[in-house]
Amino acid sequence: MLEEKCCGKLEHINFPVFEPSTPDPAPAKNETPSTYQEEEDDVEGEKLKEKEPQTQGESTSLSLALSLGQSTDSLGTYPADPQAGGDNVDAPGHGTEEKSEKRPSLVDRQASTVEYLPGMMHSNCPKGLLPKFSSWSLVKLGPAKSYNFHTGLDQLGFIPGTNYLMPWDIVIRTKPEDEGDLDTNSWPAPNKAIPGKRSGAIAGRGRRRDDIARAFVGFEYEDSRGRRFMCSGPDKIMKVLGNGPKESAVKALNTDMPLYMLSPSQGRGLKPHYAQLMRLFVVVPDAPLQIIMTPQVQPGAQPCPIFYPEKQEIILPADGLWVLRFPYSYVMERGPCYPPKENQQLISYKVMRGILKAVTL
Repeated sequence: MLEEKCCGKLEHINFPVFEPSTPDPAPAKNETPSTYQEEEDDVEGEKLKEKEPQTQGESTSLSLALSLGQSTDSLGTYPADPQAGGDNVDAPGHGTEEKSEKRPSLVDRQASTVEYLPGMMHSNCPKGLLPKFSSWSLVKLGPAKSYNFHTGLDQLGFIPGTNYLMPWDIVIRTKPEDEGDLDTNSWPAPNKAIPGKRSGAIAGRGRRRDDIARAFVGFEYEDSRGRRFMCSGPDKIMKVLGNGPKESAVKALNTDMPLYMLSPSQGRGLKPHYAQLMRLFVVVPDAPLQIIMTPQVQPGAQPCPIFYPEKQEIILPADGLWVLRFPYSYVMERGPCYPPKENQQLISYKVMRGILKAVTL
């Protein structure tokens, strides 16, 4: 309903999804355990079997399985960068199960039109499959000027003083001042000083001019009660009294941001209320540059894989206020990745650093 009345009128960047070529498409078959937690239990069971006395050749068969890597498939290291390992079968982090099937190592392999991915895209999912729908959404809310640095986002639900985006200054180019402005064989324009003859220049020091464009970035969290707020760093809730935030977005972009954190508004009960990272706001200035977005989320400790959209590199064109909506839950073909419990550390649930980078044109 909202898509038809409101969101459908906005500009979208769509993600590729499964397009069936048969009337009855089927999900990809998977005979592995339902969740990655069960994989850990299976591995612990294998370790206990190793300590038991050798009976009827069980130890021999187990050692052979270990030498072939069959029982350690779920413990393989996951690629830190899905861009390098997401579409490459030989990249680090892919289990030996994929290699034993001898899948073709084609980077641009066409997606299947017969089978679909029952879960979401992640660093260890079967290759050549797409889900029926995308759990990610990327929408342009308006031009860059639609965001006001002094008043922040004009949206409901934000805790007062937390609706601001952090500035991100991007150097477009650096060159000596007046370089290329005048031809050495031509006369200078009226009231134009000749390069190298400036009276205010300091001897022995070349003056340079930086062309800087200012972008804005905001990591938005939302708790179960609908309270929204921005964070300027890990476990650091933004609080601006006026005139916009002064802290740069560079620190937040160069560190892992938590996927969950304690909500600043706790209830009267003993059970803590968590807030989840739900949106990423990006203001791309009207300048000769592009911002490349590469979302990577690890919703749990190892061996939980890294999740990313169906399009791993997303180019945001200039002059726009964009918002990326993260998934509410993360589901593999083996089952869901559950949110943290009360006694679990939140440091393992994170959004990987380097989610944005700027490229000048």
